[in-house]
Amino acid sequence: MHRPFGDEFTLALGGGGARGWAHVGVARALREHRLRPRRIVGTSMGAIVGATLAAGRAPEEIEDGALRAPFHRLTRRRGRFALFDPRGILEHLADELGDPRIEDLPTPLGITAYDLVAGAPRLITRGRLVDALEKSIAVPFFFPPRPDAEGVWCDAGPWEGVPVTLARRWAPDAPVIGVLADIPKPAFLASRPGAAFLRAASRRLGGAGAAGDRLTARRYLALLTSRWADPVVREPPDLLVVPRLGRMNALQFGRVAEAIAIGERDTLEALATIGARSTRTASDAG
Repeated sequence: MHRPFGDEFTLALGGGGARGWAHVGVARALREHRLRPRRIVGTSMGAIVGATLAAGRAPEEIEDGALRAPFHRLTRRRGRFALFDPRGILEHLADELGDPRIEDLPTPLGITAYDLVAGAPRLITRGRLVDALEKSIAVPFFFPPRPDAEGVWCDAGPWEGVPVTLARRWAPDAPVIGVLADIPKPAFLASRPGAAFLRAASRRLGGAGAAGDRLTARRYLALLTSRWADPVVREPPDLLVVPRLGRMNALQFGRVAEAIAIGERDTLEALATIGARSTRTASDAG
């Protein structure tokens, strides 16, 4: 399936919290091979890193910014239905990037979010950047869901670890380099007994309700238990990079340099296996 990667490929970045710092190392390795994505699609932490890359920031600038504004300093407030309030992160990103609209970024960017009411993902390619990011980073119980008139939005990662299907829907003819930094959703949640238990729990909580219903803690839990029973989409990209992050967990945001180094190392290894350097050199010569 490995099509050659020239200037027309999509970079699809999954979530993973602190593990997603590896995406910065992926970008650094791609630059070493003179491979620049034509467009970027990001989920959750992949959306944050993808947004900074799409805004023209170099990997070194992103790493420096992460060290200057650590996660714990930006998330001191408690969120509604969640451990953390994302407003500190979103305000910081708006200040750093100039509060842009997605369609005005130098590199086309798509941000994924998942509607818990409809049980469907969406690719957001227009509008205020931080508004889309708020929906995409709404990891259940870590950051609060983002309700609006259309639905209740959260991180799409539990339903597709790497946003390949949305990337291909956006640009069907472009090859996709995908990065999986997150720990996948346990398969038993969507197994027949697991799904039956979760859907029964959702009914006992009062069901999911409609998009316009007021979001309460009980309704949110009903939505989550219902949707966690949904199967995971696993469409393979043309090249999949899986940084070997070991037991690093999603909240170890202080391990910035380590995760970046691992992402760079493992991307270089993955590119070497498909001869990306020789492909690119031949393209330049032509």
